[in-house]
Amino acid sequence: MKDNSLNQLGGTCSILAGVSYVAVGVAYMLMPVEQRPGGNTGPFLTSFAQNPTMLLLEYWAFAIGALVALGAVPAISDRVRSVSEGWVRWATNLAFVGFAVTAINFFRLLAILPNRAVAYYKGDSLEKLAIAMNQSALSLDPQGWLGFGAVGFWVLVVSVLTLRAGTLPKLLAYVGIGVAIAYMLVVAGYLFNADLLIAIAAGAGGIILGPIWYIWMGLRLRQGN
Repeated sequence: MKDNSLNQLGGTCSILAGVSYVAVGVAYMLMPVEQRPGGNTGPFLTSFAQNPTMLLLEYWAFAIGALVALGAVPAISDRVRSVSEGWVRWATNLAFVGFAVTAINFFRLLAILPNRAVAYYKGDSLEKLAIAMNQSALSLDPQGWLGFGAVGFWVLVVSVLTLRAGTLPKLLAYVGIGVAIAYMLVVAGYLFNADLLIAIAAGAGGIILGPIWYIWMGLRLRQGN
């Protein structure tokens, strides 16, 4: 009798990952402008110290979403492995690295950033300068090459191979390609300090396409088809 636990667990994890992306997108849209990527360190830390709720929600959603996504990756990749095992293996390994870095990075930020923000807000001018000078070194993936770029590459490979395999709806594959583009827009937004690109990715990818792809894929996995 075939063991279907990979599809069942992977499907559940994929659905939960989709829900986490909704939380990320909503939190991004509702957080103060000063807390969004591309802003100056001083206003960011001051705003976060005074109103941390939405950014903390975003960080928790990223961290937990990455953990459950690690359970979804093997099952999703397995659906297209027979089409091109070489590409799938490489992309899958990159996805593992990307989601692992995302989880570690955001759990780290959750532990460190609140105290730093309060220290900056209450500190004198020298303390503010010292904190601001090393703020950029806080992130483990400052431009998102792993957490967004590597994961986006995996989604793109899976989606393109899904079209070739013909075992899943073509619309699902096209949604996946849109998700991959959204991931790449985040990298471009960080790289070129373009908050508009990140906002587009958060809106189109985080609230709409990302959840659709992960949840739809999760349902197909759990149904075994």
